[in-house]
Amino acid sequence: MASIARRGGLAARLLQQRISGVLAFMVVLAAVFAAVAPHFGTLQNGEVVISNAAILAIVAAAQGIVLITRNLDVSVGAMMGFAAYVTADFAAHHPQAGLLLPVIAVTLGGALGAINGLLVAYGRISPLIATLGTMSLYRGVTYIYAHGQEVTASRLPHWVLAFVDLRIAGVPALVLLSAIVVGMTAFFLRHLPLGRRIYAVGSNATASLFCGLRTERVVLFAYILCGVMCGFAGLLYAARVGTVTVVLASGWELSSLAAAVLGGISVAGGSGSVIGAALGAILLSMIDNGLVLLHIPEFWRIFVQGCAIVLAIAADGAVARQVRLALRAQRIARMP
Repeated sequence: MASIARRGGLAARLLQQRISGVLAFMVVLAAVFAAVAPHFGTLQNGEVVISNAAILAIVAAAQGIVLITRNLDVSVGAMMGFAAYVTADFAAHHPQAGLLLPVIAVTLGGALGAINGLLVAYGRISPLIATLGTMSLYRGVTYIYAHGQEVTASRLPHWVLAFVDLRIAGVPALVLLSAIVVGMTAFFLRHLPLGRRIYAVGSNATASLFCGLRTERVVLFAYILCGVMCGFAGLLYAARVGTVTVVLASGWELSSLAAAVLGGISVAGGSGSVIGAALGAILLSMIDNGLVLLHIPEFWRIFVQGCAIVLAIAADGAVARQVRLALRAQRIARMP
């Protein structure tokens, strides 16, 4: 356990450096876009960037939880889509559902996340293969449930659509809600015992097992929590777009992974912060917004996002090497 703590301490210091680097890059990027795209630097456009990043920040944080355990979930978009469609359809038939809607959304998301967790933790299936399979499965189930139809904005209760325009003290409620969810998740991971176990399992699953941690249960819980957050994000996304289709949130797997890795969450597990994942979501939103204002074709926006992932993973590899070298130096220094 001491080795896990030392590794975590080194990774935490390097994470702070990476987050500082992300913030610095965001400042530079904002200055460049403001210079070449006059409308980018306006307060109104800044609000658009933050609002666009709000839901992605929740999904990136959800992806980050799984990444910290040294796993992966490429079904996050499919979980969002299923929860969004079923919840929107329920709202269309029961306009007075009210607070029952988020309960339905998070329950559905948690159930789908539990399936992923069981396959990975207890089925010993590669997380990429397991969640790639469930991604197709969840999309198929959504299509079967919907009979290929969509839930149009005209069928949804007015209060569902009005939520995205709600403001609290001048700040969009969607942004505040996203900040609360990400903040609570960060507090849980850093300060509560189960959250620290998630980091411990990701740092060294074998050592965690020898220390008495039930690693399978921890991984299962991480996937369930990821599903719960994706279900909630799906509900918010449905309210934002209005018309809910069976392919809602397609491609969010790549975006959430990019945001999490850009924000400093290591694909090698055991280090990172969901706050950083949220910053990564804002960074992606800035890039997308700036390129749209410059009238750059969609292909190039996807290309830039892919390049960002490659660079972030390369930086993550460099961080992992630094941690290994630092730990080796510490072991040598303690030798008699």
